[in-house]
Amino acid sequence: MVLDEMKDNLLLDMYLAPHVRTLYTQIRNRALIQYFSPYVSADMRKMATAFNTTVAALEDELTQLILEGLINARIDSHSKILYARDVDQRSTTFEKSLLIGKEFQRRAKAMILRAAVLRNQIHVKSPPREGSQGELTPANSQSRMSTNM
Repeated sequence: MVLDEMKDNLLLDMYLAPHVRTLYTQIRNRALIQYFSPYVSADMRKMATAFNTTVAALEDELTQLILEGLINARIDSHSKILYARDVDQRSTTFEKSLLIGKEFQRRAKAMILRAAVLRNQIHVKSPPREGSQGELTPANSQSRMSTNM
């Protein structure tokens, strides 16, 4: 494996060395997730062969990913098969469309309000800040001079 060949060199790097184990774990987890994502079920024996590990070690890794919520699946320990949990695509799509509709409605109301404010030339002036008496400080006078030109 290419990563195993690079590991010794990465461990010699004083900045990367403390993070190598974490990086390798994250890369491996990502690979497991991507491997399983297109399938409804997967034979863990074939997965173990593909990932060059034992079925027991793979089962432990997959269990951890399931507990962390990174894989939505269940393990049949007897048959050594990983099954994807059914996700109701219809209800998920419906919920997403409702959220998008609400967001669209919120933005439309904000645009209508903005158009009404601009059309009626409504200007809101903020009250002066505490501690400032309208005096010009060197920073304020410089910025005001540049905006007046």
